[in-house]
Order: sequence, then structure tokens, then C-alpha cells
Amino acid sequence: MEFTPDTSPPKRTRAKSKVVAAKPAETQSAAAKKPRAPRKTPTDKTAAPATTEVQVVAATLDPTPEDVGTMIATAAYYLAAARNFSPGHELDDWLEAERAVHAKLYG
Repeated sequence: MEFTPDTSPPKRTRAKSKVVAAKPAETQSAAAKKPRAPRKTPTDKTAAPATTEVQVVAATLDPTPEDVGTMIATAAYYLAAARNFSPGHELDDWLEAERAVHAKLYG
């Protein structure tokens, strides 16, 4: 019987965790931890004024053309899902979704 040596790389095994010896009590007390800084609360005076937040929110309410296109595509998908994705009505779904989104956004 012949024996052919295995030339494949050895299998990886998980590294075993090392056991660390406990330090003597005198060295642990010498390196005392620095106390943590107190946490900031929302009532701190350093918070930004509320008017800045309102301006940012007001600037994001106007949808971009890409956002409108995404809304139309999503609405068209749900219209197609409501009719079980039967073929032949894709344009109808898109136009109906377009009408609904524009009516919702622009009145």
C-alpha cells in the first residue's frame, strides 16, 4: 500500500484565548481611572437654536424631480400589484400614478 503525502494547506482552527494572570492589587490601584465627563443634556445652553432646525426642515419639503419620479414609480408598482401584474396595462398604471402623485403634491 502506497501513501501519498497530503499537499493541501492545513485547516485553520480558531485561536485559543490566552489566560492572563491577574495583576497584584498594588499595581491595579496605581493606575486609577480618570472619572468620566458628565453627559450633555438637551437643556444645555450649547444646543443650536431651534430656528436653524426649522429652516432645514422647510428646505427639504419641496421634492426634487428625482423624488417625484421615485414616487410615481412606487405608486405605479402598487397599482400593478393590485391587478396581480397582468401584462398590457403598464402605461395605464404609470399615467394613473403620475396623476395621483401630481394631484397629491400640487393640489
